[in-house]
Amino acid sequence: MSDKLKPISSTVLPSSGASANINLPGDGNTLIAHANAVNMKSVYIPVVQTSGVTLPTRRTVNENYYSLFVIGDELFTGGHFMVPKECALTESIAPELKAKYAKLDMGAITAIKTFPAIFASRNHQYGRAGENQDAYLGFVDEVIVQDNGIKVCFHLLYAISQRRLNELTCELSIDSASAFNEFDRTHWTIKQINLIEKLRKADVINTLF
Repeated sequence: MSDKLKPISSTVLPSSGASANINLPGDGNTLIAHANAVNMKSVYIPVVQTSGVTLPTRRTVNENYYSLFVIGDELFTGGHFMVPKECALTESIAPELKAKYAKLDMGAITAIKTFPAIFASRNHQYGRAGENQDAYLGFVDEVIVQDNGIKVCFHLLYAISQRRLNELTCELSIDSASAFNEFDRTHWTIKQINLIEKLRKADVINTLF
């Protein structure tokens, strides 16, 4: 199985409710963007409209942070998933990031939607993903706090070998021990690290942003 990223089939992309907030590249994922002191970019991402047509839509991306979602046996095919409140920004997160984002107010959610994200299910074995187990690179489109948990609407861009991500725990600031790491438990955290740069240096992605 290749460790390189694989484009997501359009059938996996959200077919409704996502077009208002999304953005990305055109052919060949070539991005023309501006960056400022906080490493913000304005990019285009392909979005499936309610009509079924895929169109590029503008999105602002902050590469200084990324979200990591590890959600049970989630397949990430429905456009949204639920995070238990007790697992949302409560562990494996720096105190200053928890103080800034865990309240999930409007400002925090707006910022979170600019962060790249890894969406993963739990490792099939402790400390080790299944042979064909994929995680996904994408973005959060919306975060809704509900009585029964936190609803996260998402947009997937690429599938990535979860085994490869397990090998990159140090580079991605993912907590790990000899036989256990963050991919072994359901949670959502935010890391202050340039995910895109790290994946590119590890030869997991070529050109995305």
